[in-house]
Formats: sequence, C-alpha cells, structure tokens
Amino acid sequence: MGEQFLTVVMPVYNRVHTVKNALASILNQTYPHFELIIVDDASKDGTRSIVESFDDPRIRLIAHAATMGAPAARNTGILAAKSEWIAFQDSDDEWLPTKLEKQVQALQNAVFDKKTVVYTGFYRFRGEQREYIPAKAIINKSGMIHEELLLGNFISTQTILVSKAALEEVGGFDENMPRFQDWELCLRLSQKHPFLLVDEPLVHVHYTEQSISASQSKLVDAYALVLKKHKALFQAAGKKQMGRLQFSYGHNLCLLGEIRKGRKQLLHSIKNYPYSIKTAASIGASLLGSRFYNSLYRRLKN
Repeated sequence: MGEQFLTVVMPVYNRVHTVKNALASILNQTYPHFELIIVDDASKDGTRSIVESFDDPRIRLIAHAATMGAPAARNTGILAAKSEWIAFQDSDDEWLPTKLEKQVQALQNAVFDKKTVVYTGFYRFRGEQREYIPAKAIINKSGMIHEELLLGNFISTQTILVSKAALEEVGGFDENMPRFQDWELCLRLSQKHPFLLVDEPLVHVHYTEQSISASQSKLVDAYALVLKKHKALFQAAGKKQMGRLQFSYGHNLCLLGEIRKGRKQLLHSIKNYPYSIKTAASIGASLLGSRFYNSLYRRLKN
C-alpha cells in the first residue's frame, strides 16, 4: 500500500465545545498523507468558525445548506473524496496519534482482498466509566465476521478504514437510520468483504446526555428499521441472532413506555431463543408495568 493517500470524513453539527479536540486528533496523526473533508451540516452555533480557524492545507470544508443528518453528511464526504481509502471521525471524539498509521500498516500486511475493512478497538466513555470494545468474549473479530455482527455491534464508525469502492458497492450510509448507522453499514459490508481488527484502543468515543446515543425514541426506531431491513439475514443466521435482536428491540420499547409492544417482542425473542434468563426476567418485569420496568433496569444498571 505504501504511502497511500487517504481521505478522512468528519460531519459536524453544533459541536462548538468539542470539534477543536476532534480536529486536533486528526491533524496530529503520525500518518500525514490524507485530506480531511469536514461536512458542516448547517450548524447554528460557532462550529464553522472554529473549523475555519485551522490553517491546514489538508482541510476541505463542505457546507450543507440545510441540516440533513450525520449519515447524509458522511455520504457527501464519500462522494467528494479524492482517495481510494476513507476513514471517518465524529466531531465529539478523539483518535490516538497512531490510529491511521497502524491501520495502513495492517492493510500492508493483510492477506485479504482489496476491499478489506480495517477497524480498531476503542474506549467507550460514559461519564467516569470506560469500556474497551470489542469485548474478549467475541471470538471471531477478523475475517468474515458477518454472523458475529448479527449478534450485536462492536464496530464504531470512527474506527474504520474502508475502500471507497466497497462503500459505493453497498450504497454508503443509510440516511434513514436515526442510530446504528455504523452497525447497519457493517452488516452490509460484511456480507461481501472481510474485516481486519487492529486490537488496540486507538479511538476514544464519548457518550453524553446531549448525544444522539442518549435518545431512547431514536434507539427504538433504529431497531425497528434494522429488523425491517435485515429480517431475512437474521432469520437465515439462526434463532439466536433473531432472538437477540428481538430482545434488544423489545427491551428498549419497554424502557420507552411502550410496554405492550415491548412485551410482544420479548415473547418473540424467548420463542426463538428460550435459554435466556434475561429475556424471561424482562417479560416478568414488563407484567408489572413501565414504571417498575424502568426502575428495575436503573437499579440493575447501577
């Protein structure tokens, strides 16, 4: 692969307090051969001014006239990319300095095809808590990992380096997904191409109450879309995969207060995978109402 020129795509929207650190973490990479496409999704605060204050010839700023969402902004960046390989960053997260360098090295040593997706481990921060992903319990993290991804996501958009050709082949990001854009994209990519893990925490991903990840209704909508769009894939993979998806969908419906709809999905889940104590307990808790269900979940989570 040599001195391969890369494209980094970062969507921004009203990130005045975090975008500076995210930008610095990209520009300070030990691997310098890249362009940085920043897609401003019609920010209404001072985000664009902060971006324009960075005097670096590698930066290209593209401005949306109206807010279209992060998936659309990433697709804008993909379309404008001048290189064959694309990495993504979010405007409230950070890369460690060697992130791109180690991914390029991994590609140079890879025995997979030219559309291999290289991803890294990452730390997920929730307040003072830190969790390393992917978990050790996931056995197959490199190669054809489609079945593992059907059991749940362990890849974040900020960690991947992928060929533009592979992205175009699967149609880029689904702009209708309110969450799980990374998981849904990787489900499609993993049907066709191998993945390669650089098993180090080279990205810091921050979850806050203000982030999209905190929206329960968007979470439920995303599970519904994944189930609708990829139902055949989950069914073909086996009852365990379908049961896990139905549990996650039902559990989050219950947390949202849609207790009857949630219980229906939980019952579907235990029918497909009857060995889950967690699912059985969740069904029981749902019979006692939404307030009890949420209270129990908060106590167990803490």
